[in-house]
Amino acid sequence: MAVWKLAPALAAGNCVILKPAEPTPTSINCLMEIIADLLPPGVVNIVHGFGAEAGKALATSDQIKKIAFTGETTTGRLIMQYAAENLIPMTLELGGKPPNIFMPSVCAEDDAFLDKAIEGFVMFALNQGEVCTCPSRALIHESIYDQFMQRALERVQAINLGHPMDMNTMMGAQASKDQHEKIAHYIDIGKQEGAEVLTGGKSRTVAGAENGYYFEPTVFRGKYSMRIFQEEIFGPVVSVTTFKDQDQALQIANDTLYGLGSGVWTRDVHEMKALSRGIQAGRVWANCYHLYPAHASFGGYKKSGIGRENHRMMLDHYRQTKNIIMSHDKNALGFF
Repeated sequence: MAVWKLAPALAAGNCVILKPAEPTPTSINCLMEIIADLLPPGVVNIVHGFGAEAGKALATSDQIKKIAFTGETTTGRLIMQYAAENLIPMTLELGGKPPNIFMPSVCAEDDAFLDKAIEGFVMFALNQGEVCTCPSRALIHESIYDQFMQRALERVQAINLGHPMDMNTMMGAQASKDQHEKIAHYIDIGKQEGAEVLTGGKSRTVAGAENGYYFEPTVFRGKYSMRIFQEEIFGPVVSVTTFKDQDQALQIANDTLYGLGSGVWTRDVHEMKALSRGIQAGRVWANCYHLYPAHASFGGYKKSGIGRENHRMMLDHYRQTKNIIMSHDKNALGFF
């Protein structure tokens, strides 16, 4: 996220202040070690601290000419309020609750495409689910639910939790104790709402990494009105429901405050185009998921943010447009 913002800001000729999230100071320091010899002193600056202190001070400073924020929607709303004091322009990449739609044709054959679609379902656990675009809602056509979920649950249960530095590890620990507790809290909420835990739902201890905050990849089945379907958990949790037809799939997919990412899986190109156009999200992955081409715009609809990143249009966020109208005619216009 830092590089997505850093690159266009520097390309447009700006100096930059990076304020990382409190749990992730090391990653920013590693980045600075890589680029330290490429830039003059003072061009890129790092400020560590808590949001209420460092973040608020930066967002309210009249020395700042542009803010680019990545984080949850509630914090983004605060950043907007702070920046409003000085009318500082901003781009916001906020929360998400992406739908992942699986149409009947997915299971038409037991082949490589079906295997790919199963992997697409399991992408909810990528990076421990701590990615705003992780497909945390799975919408599966009722005619293929049993067949598809049998395969999908087998793949989820085969995920190897372990130390992040172990090459055999498929999923590591959550970023912090707070995040681990938030996931556990939502597991309890899901159970209280009547959702069924199909697999996972528990904390885990991993040999050789006893101090890590590990949580099993968890699959719920429930109703899309439940909080676990509506609120961003930011962990390895996916909520599953079924739909009857294309119209209902779009209704469920768009029944959310968010609109960042989404997925569509089908062998029918007409379904693919109709669903991709109908989903209210800034990015739709069709028969793929979690691909991030460097040139492809990234950003959200609704409460998932403002503006786009990773595209040429991003340069305009870090520049001012000046229009100079110059006349070489010595004669007056003749109006007065």
